[in-house]
Amino acid sequence: MKKDLNSIFGDLSRSLFSLSDKEYKEKSEKSYIQEQIALEHGVYFSSIASNLDTYSNDDFVNETIHKFRELVGKTGQYRDRETIGTHPDFGHLESSDNTENHYIVSMFVDIKNSTSIYLKTNDLVWTKTFKNTVLRIITMFLRVFDGHIHRLQGDAVFSYFGWKDKCEEDAIIDSLNASSFLLWYIEHTLNPQLVELDYEPLKIRIGIDFGKDEDVLWSEYGFAPATEVTTTSLHTDLAAKLQNRASSNSILIGNNIKEFLDLPDEFIAIKQYQKDGIKVDDTHILNKPQKRYRMWIFKHKNYLKYFPVLHSTNFNLSCTVDSDIPYFPNIEVLDKGKSLEYIVDGAPGFIDSIRTMTNYEWSKENRGEEARKNNNEGKLPASRSVHNVANEATSFRGHHIMQCQILEFNKVKETLKFGIFIK
Repeated sequence: MKKDLNSIFGDLSRSLFSLSDKEYKEKSEKSYIQEQIALEHGVYFSSIASNLDTYSNDDFVNETIHKFRELVGKTGQYRDRETIGTHPDFGHLESSDNTENHYIVSMFVDIKNSTSIYLKTNDLVWTKTFKNTVLRIITMFLRVFDGHIHRLQGDAVFSYFGWKDKCEEDAIIDSLNASSFLLWYIEHTLNPQLVELDYEPLKIRIGIDFGKDEDVLWSEYGFAPATEVTTTSLHTDLAAKLQNRASSNSILIGNNIKEFLDLPDEFIAIKQYQKDGIKVDDTHILNKPQKRYRMWIFKHKNYLKYFPVLHSTNFNLSCTVDSDIPYFPNIEVLDKGKSLEYIVDGAPGFIDSIRTMTNYEWSKENRGEEARKNNNEGKLPASRSVHNVANEATSFRGHHIMQCQILEFNKVKETLKFGIFIK
């Protein structure tokens, strides 16, 4: 499964770089010598974009996105709503003074030190091409996980996660998945390729916050025809502030996200800064007499441990709900009282298992306040397991883990970890 994802990420890079390479060639009026100078400074993508006609084709790009969505378990129900600007669910507020309360997750993604791109190259065409490539990358990941692109502003992307037919938990999960996979791609695929081109690794900052129905007001701003339907919400404002306070290639989240999903301690950390040589906790994004509001680092690398698709090349741990509904890791929240069946795909047959002495050790880890109150917190044996199949049920709100260790001759060959959210 990891091979499949690496292939998709590789295709994603080739398609985006090819689009940029094609765009740069068409718009640049540089001489051959100037192009060689640009190449020496790592600002020309031809070494990656080996076939412009193939990789810069819109059909190729869309097929790559489709494969990515399939691999992480996203359905196509929001694909026909992809726009930029007014959120499709609130278009009825255009050209009116009406308002509406509805929850939303706000996300700001900013390219760090983008000003230096122009200063290093003194090339407006190249600067535009590079920034546009990065913005395309960001918006593509947000779209894969059902985000709505509200605005491209300079070197930043402002997006919303949430729809009227999607519950709050799923919108928050979408935002965490989009930002986490984006950072994974930058670290494991994009930046190594940029380094090969002798260019500086990409650095971005991400801020996310969630506002409940009563804390978000949708309305139109401005005078016609220069108007915009957007949100009035402290938590939209705070998402921007969180982005500004985030470190390079990291995610800062507001406390509402932590509390609403009951995120485990493994996924969060307190931001710190140095003062007089001493580390000091930086706990609040808002610290006023009338309101105090906490912020947290979202430890996306820990979170991504529970996506088998990112780690295993030989096996895959899959799950079905109530016998026949596929559930992909960490993709959406499940109701309580659901039956789950886990299967290790790629497992050897029974005879082969005897010959290689292959065994499967299944365990679960319940986390969160409800499990704690019911004395069911912590790592426990799976409720029922036979060979490469295990069965569980959803019982407690929060994020929980299913784990399978595959042993050959009593030595651990591989460990698969699968995360689920429960409502």
